[in-house]
Amino acid sequence: MKDPCDVDPRRLSARAGEQVMKMNRRTLLGRTAAGVAGLGCADFLRFFLQNGDPASSRDAVMAAEAAKQGREPRFLIYWYMEGGWESYDMFSPVMTPNHIFQRLDDISKERYRVLNFGKPGYGIYKQGNIRYGYLAEAGKHHFPYTAVLSSMHTGSFHSGERLNVHMGSYNLRLQAEREDDERSVTQAFAEVYGQPYVLPNLSWHYWLSDGELNEVQYTGRKGYYHALGPSHAHTIYAGTPVNLKQFLLRMHQTSADPVNREIQKFLDDSHRYLKSDQHLEVVRSYNSAREIYQNLVSQGLKLDETVLGNLFVNRELRQKFEIKPEDELITYTSVNGNKARTKFSPRSNVQAMMTYELMRAGLGCTFFVETRDIRRFDSHFNRSGLWQADRRTPRGQPDQTQMMAEDLWKPFNTLVELLRTTPCPGAPGKSLFDVTTIVLTSEFGRTIHGEVDAIQQMKISDEEKQKMIDGQDISQHWKVTSAAFMGGAVKGDSQYGGIGESTLLAIPIMPDGSLDPAYDPNTGELKPDAQKSEKSFIPNHGDVYSTALYLADIDPKGRGRNDRPPLRFIKKGG
Repeated sequence: MKDPCDVDPRRLSARAGEQVMKMNRRTLLGRTAAGVAGLGCADFLRFFLQNGDPASSRDAVMAAEAAKQGREPRFLIYWYMEGGWESYDMFSPVMTPNHIFQRLDDISKERYRVLNFGKPGYGIYKQGNIRYGYLAEAGKHHFPYTAVLSSMHTGSFHSGERLNVHMGSYNLRLQAEREDDERSVTQAFAEVYGQPYVLPNLSWHYWLSDGELNEVQYTGRKGYYHALGPSHAHTIYAGTPVNLKQFLLRMHQTSADPVNREIQKFLDDSHRYLKSDQHLEVVRSYNSAREIYQNLVSQGLKLDETVLGNLFVNRELRQKFEIKPEDELITYTSVNGNKARTKFSPRSNVQAMMTYELMRAGLGCTFFVETRDIRRFDSHFNRSGLWQADRRTPRGQPDQTQMMAEDLWKPFNTLVELLRTTPCPGAPGKSLFDVTTIVLTSEFGRTIHGEVDAIQQMKISDEEKQKMIDGQDISQHWKVTSAAFMGGAVKGDSQYGGIGESTLLAIPIMPDGSLDPAYDPNTGELKPDAQKSEKSFIPNHGDVYSTALYLADIDPKGRGRNDRPPLRFIKKGG
């Protein structure tokens, strides 16, 4: 039986995303559509670098004081495990028998786990108030400031659910033109917090990278569209370190006369703008750019090709993130025999290092980190593969432990440690972690079983039935997934929802995050004579979207079209 997601990965040393670079350059050069009100930090910084800082000391003081009246810095990091993680062994923990060792007469009731399931290091555990699977073991030290959402259902279509992660939950049609009021979660965040930053909204995802998508059908504003909202909310595809340096060089070298005219207009009448609440965000952008510029000047530096060439090469940081030369390469993967494609992105440890450096430097505020290799976690597996050729010696389900260590826990742990120990400029007494929201999730989970009743009822030979049963995918896309939230605003050491060990489905939760009392908390089945509460629900990617914004003090209502409310119980004091 052919796998529905047949992948052919290849690692190449290639230029990282010329098309993406051009797209973002156009976005940058289009900043002046809104006049002075549309000016961002990048515009002011480029002007200062070309012309010096023309501000009088009085203007500088006024700008700094006005900027202080603005909101405290906030950051958002989505860490996305593309391909579909094994959620039953992660944050949707479920304890079952492992029938690779002892078969049942009723094959539909069999549950298949990895070979070592139940052995030390391969169990279902609990630390504090959080129950978790062995795939989360390397991250358990984060639990004091983590909230886990274990009850969560999604769909089973890669590209559809990948888009829902970004856009939330509503009547979202993949091939429809994205309209002006739609937003991805990072665009919604950057719309509120991004204007003072040079690179507000950076991403390492590339939605069209998946080979199941026909590129011809997703031109213009279809699918994921990078340029929704004001220019400072637009998605900038960061790519590799070399790619981002090229982008910064182009930004620096391009002389955008219309932008400069708007900046000159601001400077010619700066007193009026500095006193106007209406232009507070522009003032904050101006002040932020001045601070970056003065920082460079005070150190005798200029933002030129030499300086840009030294970005992302700090030896100590590279050692902390265990970066090897091949980690900075992009990879190409063919899906289902289609043309090989790429995300134009380095490995996640490189993305994490870049994220930290840009946050520390005050150059960006929201980051979408995504596993580099297309479908690496898309671990389809036929039932016959659970045993050796003798059909008796167990092999078990695909084990994602090593992939999790490489693409998640090692770089993630390093990033969080650095964020927790680095002071946040503009937030006295707080670390970068204190003002950051981190979301960890995957588009869907994977099955650990397969129903065969329909096969057994077919009017075909027993031999044909057995062939179909053996070829059945028992690690296919599955709607049960999960998410974790971390950050200074998160109510830590908390878990919401759970999975029924009989149903293998999410148990609905109440508005306060507790389980619907109509369901047995162990089996997940409705109790005798009980009915589901009218108030209970099962969260999806839309709930995660709105909660990420809510944790950053953004009212998600009206931010894009996502129609799911935030899970208020995940926030401290929520």
